[in-house]
Amino acid sequence: MKPTELLVELSQRGVKLWVEDDQLCIKAPKGVLTGELRDSLVEHKPEILALLQKSLNANTSNQTILPVARDPDLPLSLAQQRLWSLDQLVPDTSVYNLPLAFRLTGVLDVAAMEKSVGEIARRHEILRTTFPGVDGKPVQKISPVTTFHLPVIDLQNLPQNQREVEAQRLASQEAQQPFNLAEGPLWRVKLLRLAEDEDWLLVTLHHIVADGWSLTLFLRELSARYKAAPLPELPIQYADFASWHRQWVQGEAIKSQLNYWQQHLGEGVSPLHLPADRSASTIQTYRGAIQRLVLAKNLTDDLKSLSQREGVSLFVTLLMAFKTLLNRYTGQEDIVVCSPVLGRNQSEIEDLIGYFNNILPLRTDLSGNPSFQDLLRRGSQVTTAAYEHQDLPFQELADLVRTPLNRAIVGLQKAPYLGLDLPGITASRLDVHRGMVDFDLSLFVEENGDILTVALEYKTDLFDGNTIGKMLDNYQNLLEELIADPQEQISSIPRLKATQTERLIDENGVSDSCNIAQKRTFVAPRNGLEIKLTKIWEKVLGIQPIGIRDNFFSDLGGTSLVAVKLFAEIEKAFNKNLPLSTLLQAPTVEQFANLIGQEEWSGSWSSLVPIQTGGSKPPLFCIHAVGGNVLTYVALARHLGSEQPVYGIQAQGIDGKGTFHTSLEEMADHYIKAIRTVQPEGPYFLGGLSGGGIIAFEISQQLVAQGEKVALLALFDSYNPDYLRARCIADDKYRTENFSITRSILERLGWYWQLQNQLKRGLRVLSHFSQLEPQEKSSYLLEKANKFKEKTQHQLELIAYKLDPRPGRPLPYLMREAAITNTYNKVLFSYTPKIYPGKVTLFRASESVFISSEGGDSDELGWDKVAAGGLEIHKVPGDHTSLVAEPHVRVLAPKLKACIDRCVNPAHQSSCLI
Repeated sequence: MKPTELLVELSQRGVKLWVEDDQLCIKAPKGVLTGELRDSLVEHKPEILALLQKSLNANTSNQTILPVARDPDLPLSLAQQRLWSLDQLVPDTSVYNLPLAFRLTGVLDVAAMEKSVGEIARRHEILRTTFPGVDGKPVQKISPVTTFHLPVIDLQNLPQNQREVEAQRLASQEAQQPFNLAEGPLWRVKLLRLAEDEDWLLVTLHHIVADGWSLTLFLRELSARYKAAPLPELPIQYADFASWHRQWVQGEAIKSQLNYWQQHLGEGVSPLHLPADRSASTIQTYRGAIQRLVLAKNLTDDLKSLSQREGVSLFVTLLMAFKTLLNRYTGQEDIVVCSPVLGRNQSEIEDLIGYFNNILPLRTDLSGNPSFQDLLRRGSQVTTAAYEHQDLPFQELADLVRTPLNRAIVGLQKAPYLGLDLPGITASRLDVHRGMVDFDLSLFVEENGDILTVALEYKTDLFDGNTIGKMLDNYQNLLEELIADPQEQISSIPRLKATQTERLIDENGVSDSCNIAQKRTFVAPRNGLEIKLTKIWEKVLGIQPIGIRDNFFSDLGGTSLVAVKLFAEIEKAFNKNLPLSTLLQAPTVEQFANLIGQEEWSGSWSSLVPIQTGGSKPPLFCIHAVGGNVLTYVALARHLGSEQPVYGIQAQGIDGKGTFHTSLEEMADHYIKAIRTVQPEGPYFLGGLSGGGIIAFEISQQLVAQGEKVALLALFDSYNPDYLRARCIADDKYRTENFSITRSILERLGWYWQLQNQLKRGLRVLSHFSQLEPQEKSSYLLEKANKFKEKTQHQLELIAYKLDPRPGRPLPYLMREAAITNTYNKVLFSYTPKIYPGKVTLFRASESVFISSEGGDSDELGWDKVAAGGLEIHKVPGDHTSLVAEPHVRVLAPKLKACIDRCVNPAHQSSCLI
């Protein structure tokens, strides 16, 4: 094993290495440094010492942490702040609970146990810390030492055969009980008494005050104090680390690490397409379960031998086998999974309970049909480099990519480290699960002597238990195949066991010629409703076949324009009025069928539409344009990244049941009430395309007048109505002379834009047609004729509706959209903006709407006249509507993200907030 690989292996197993006075210092959990691992450490000791000395200048391990004053508002560490923000978005969840349970056999000294737990709380300030919000920001509040009382629940009055059942129920209930971060305490210890010589000890800590290594420390100190063994005083506390770490991350030492991750992750990181049974919902839940598989001893021995022969760690072997499995399921060759590291690189924090661990994204290239032997070398390089740059916080890493990193995680850990050593007591670990998981799929391998246990944790919203069971079997089978012949190319590995929905390569183990990124899970429709919907989807999208679990957006490339056509067909077929936002709630045929198939369901509706609810950043609220729907913001939300929550505000009346707003002020007041259901207080982040920007402007005005703060007002090619009116009047003569259009201003506004669009579209068609080969021109004209026929058919259907006298007949979506557009055009065009005290950020489309004798539009679009706090302009490609669509959104999103991040950063908030 190479020295760098050995360092990774030691870190994975909880071994601490540091340098003092040019000597290598080692601290390891009991029973870890034995056999081959000990021999390798002895053999490579000089090289490891040299590596550690070389990295001192770039690593946090040479930085001394000193105590800081206990000010009233102590800052959180960056890792804690991420958890706090997630808790604000999804409160009352147990996803970040760390539960432990032990069966204690023997006569327990309850008083000694109570005193021991109280001593641990005295020693560690973090266990007396809560995290209230002060002016919208979290702070650490450390409570004084108090006497701890150990709750004891006596189950001895129950019949013998019911005690363990009830104890298991209480243990699960305890693991799933949420914490209140503002009030605390953020840990619990309880005792269940089943008999005079049998107790269950339940320990639960919130992740914001502890990590995996902290559980080891807690149990180690509990064992020591129960035996009345003395413990040395701690030199610093977690609050000292949090203060130091925030300063360190802003210093020069972090830059080299940031540069590495920018190069490693870079552009083009594709989302991991897990073989899920169901598509991810827009509303996040963390419901989860776990399955385990014990590998045979001979398989474990073979894995260790293979790792030793190839000079890599056991972790790298298990990791690359899992990536090979994912490749066999998905066909993806660029795979990113995460892995946890201890994050305790300073001697001062080794014995501290607290949240120190970090998560590293490991990206591996599986292209070129390599052998597993080649993959081990690639994985070794990636893992070693990541370990050498492990100090950049995960939330900073997540901001470097535009795809979610919380899909899959892999870890290797030593099983016996979570143990209790109590005199006269036999303590055995009990299996409890909090019923919640953070990552979509988590593979953790526990090493217990000569046995490896593979635990696969999964979100039950995505996976069925049967699918996970087969995945575990496939992983074991794959390990056996790879051990048998590590030089075999991965495409030659025999086909894995099939599940109903898995995305495996063909029977010969070779991918077909189509684009791997376009491979989709296919599940055929199962009943008449799903068949009917599937035919509509295939007709509108022009894709065959479509499976009932194909996502309209991510799998099928659906857009808001296509959604309009889709809903026109669906409403005609089912005689129901539906807002386009239904597609965000139910983006697959299966989900859509379940929704509209409910007898009591009549199409739930709200102005507030969740587009992307995950992430720890403040939510961005995007206001509808004149058409009324918010699907135009789906692509923007995706490119802003998974850490950015995005909500849409859709027009009242778009469901065909409500009335339209008749003034912009009334509209803004209604939308503010909807926004406050998600975010009761500022600072607010608002945006809007075209007319939606004008509405966002008035919403900001009203919020500021109510004493709230607006951090960002982003307008996407929105025209100040004053500017627009003046522009139309000034261009009247030009348009009259050149186009013979003599309509009123409002009519001319709508007709002129349509004329411009038709003109541009016609020029593009002619240009494209002239470049075609003669044999291609007839098919191209046929395609255009079919589209014209389709459009004409829609017009005829609208006319038929108007001529149909049946009462109560639903208004078709196209007519509702046209009515909203007509009404809101008049409302927006008659609005007169007043001076706004804050800054306006305008994202200006490069292709101007108006072309006149005086040239195109000004870049300011009139907002410089009303933005007292200044006007910031960002030029982006595209025209008035396409700037938020592919491919132009790829330029818009990073610019918008930078504006949001700047206003979130405390150092810049004074220039953002109004």
